[in-house]
Amino acid sequence: MDADKPKQTIVLPTDLRALWHVLMEKVWVIAGIVAVCTVAGFFYAIRLPKQYEATSTVQVEADRQTLMKAENRKTDEPANEIILKTIEQNLRSPALALRLILHPEVKSDPAFLRGIARPASEERLRAALSSEITVRVRPGTRLVDVTIEDENPALAQKLARLLVEEFLTASADGRVAVAQGANSYLREEADRLKARLAKSEHAMQQYKEQHQAVSLEDKQNIVVERLKELNAKVTTAKSERLRLETDFAQIQTMAGKPSDRLLALSSIANSPAVSELRRKLGEKENEFAALTQRYKAEHPKYIQTTSELQGLRTALGEAIQNAGQTMSVSLDAAKLTESKLEEALRAQENLALALGKMAIPYEALEREVVSDRALYDSLLGRLKESEIGQDASQYSVRMVSPPMLPEIPSKPKKSLILLMSIAAGLGIALSFVLGASLLDTSLKTVDQSEKFLGLTLLGAIPTAKNAKLEQTRLMLTENSQSAIAETFRALRTSVQLAAPDGAFRCVLFTSGIPGEGKSFCAINYAVALAQQGLRTLLIDADVRLPSIARVFLGNDGAPGLTDLLLRRRELGEVVRRTDVENLSILPAGSRVPNPAELCGQTSFSEMLHAAKATFDRIVIDTAPVHAVSETLILAPQADAVCLVVRAGKTPGPVVARALKKIIESGACVPGFVLNGVSTRNNGYYYHYHAPGYGKDEVYGASGQRAGGKA
Repeated sequence: MDADKPKQTIVLPTDLRALWHVLMEKVWVIAGIVAVCTVAGFFYAIRLPKQYEATSTVQVEADRQTLMKAENRKTDEPANEIILKTIEQNLRSPALALRLILHPEVKSDPAFLRGIARPASEERLRAALSSEITVRVRPGTRLVDVTIEDENPALAQKLARLLVEEFLTASADGRVAVAQGANSYLREEADRLKARLAKSEHAMQQYKEQHQAVSLEDKQNIVVERLKELNAKVTTAKSERLRLETDFAQIQTMAGKPSDRLLALSSIANSPAVSELRRKLGEKENEFAALTQRYKAEHPKYIQTTSELQGLRTALGEAIQNAGQTMSVSLDAAKLTESKLEEALRAQENLALALGKMAIPYEALEREVVSDRALYDSLLGRLKESEIGQDASQYSVRMVSPPMLPEIPSKPKKSLILLMSIAAGLGIALSFVLGASLLDTSLKTVDQSEKFLGLTLLGAIPTAKNAKLEQTRLMLTENSQSAIAETFRALRTSVQLAAPDGAFRCVLFTSGIPGEGKSFCAINYAVALAQQGLRTLLIDADVRLPSIARVFLGNDGAPGLTDLLLRRRELGEVVRRTDVENLSILPAGSRVPNPAELCGQTSFSEMLHAAKATFDRIVIDTAPVHAVSETLILAPQADAVCLVVRAGKTPGPVVARALKKIIESGACVPGFVLNGVSTRNNGYYYHYHAPGYGKDEVYGASGQRAGGKA
């Protein structure tokens, strides 16, 4: 599989099924936090002092005059709501609380606010009392509930009663004071507006007398109408003058031409004399046309009609000539008329401007008079209303339900406190568990690991509880039907199928960091190969912290790989047979100061070549990639590298960096092994906690590790 670029995105458990498994993994943590919060809430509830509530109910009634106006009922509803809210705020006001504190019955009562040491300031007492007062308007009614809370039931009853009584007293006193103050203010304003109105009226009268403008508005209307009339006449005169000028100019251009051509001019054609002669000529021509049908040219009537026609044509020509000669007179008359009308128009315009100029201050004075009169009339009406209703109010308040002596405490609400404690504990626990899960970057599931690394899963090894490393080989030999044994057989098959030619002869096991179980996986994989009948050699190349000799031989002192690479021993001398049929091991050998340089020599590849001639399969157990450097030297010499990842422990970025280093070294990585998989949740969500190396420890510096985590 192509694994050149592992994906660098951790898949967080954000779907519902994953979240459910996260919660199930931490169910005892959640239960513990909820239990602690519940117990804390229980002890808090039983330690709280008992509180008793006494409630007085008052009714707010609107003014009778308002109620009588049925048509205004809808418009009064918002006002009534405002009144109710105002009364509600007044009942919980600091001033009313202070009046109650100073009341003789309260001031002398030793049970009143006994939790506050005396002497105490009035402000402190007021704040403490205000916290015990609750005022609520019943929705859809005019009823207001006033509730007092106190540890003493009798005192709570008394305070609820006295608070309403003090409110009624304060409201009555306030209404009287407000009404008297408003009446006095209205009288002063009325006197001031009266003087102002008289002054504005006097100023307007003086202006009229000074400019003789008694009927200024009527005069303006006449001037405006006259101005419109003159403007129309000037327009008409100008049009007539232009028409005559045009006709006169054409007459001059037609001088000496036949007179009948002048009939094209409207001024000539419309002349009374010309119009009359043209009419007579037309009638005579019609008569002559009829005679020509009846008589010949020699007939007297024919001759007479012909003579008359000639006379009419001559007269028409003379009339046309006379009309053209009188055109200049008509033109002069039209010019004179236009000039006179324009003079009259200018005079009328000047008069209109003068009247407009005069009207500006006049209208200002008139507006001031109207405004002052309206204000004065309005104020007089309000003054009369205030005098009539000085002792009245828009509403009245009365107590309809006096407070009763409470017998059952209202607080603490233990059941509510316990429910809130449980809810708070559950919220804290869920936040803690989900937050820890989101911050955990380890690879936990098969799907998550494959998606993150971009590799195929070769095997998912379940958790081996209470199993020491020395006992891991027995999992396949003594209990071949166990789940772990089956997973290693599945791993053997997966590695075989991943090979392009049918099998990898040399497989190297490594991990990103210590404690992921790479030796555990290498040993059991080698045992699985041997059980298949393959001659298998298990090489312990983790020379800094060897473990294979301890598993099969019971000690780590046997000569092995380092002695072979140093050419102190031959391959046949250091290879040891085990009690597992077909399985031989090559121990790590003696400790050396420079294992990286030793593994980098050509003698290791020569050793592998020699081993392949004797064995069918070779399994190499190496050190973690991030712990040492020799693993990256050995990885390219193997046919395949199996990267072991510890489920729920190894951070995803750490595995990704290890995989990147192995690929960059030139090794073939067909897939990975997910070790330590939990089977509690059907193999879906895996989480495993295992002890790792200490903070101050260096790999290979502190002896042996057990539990299949080398």
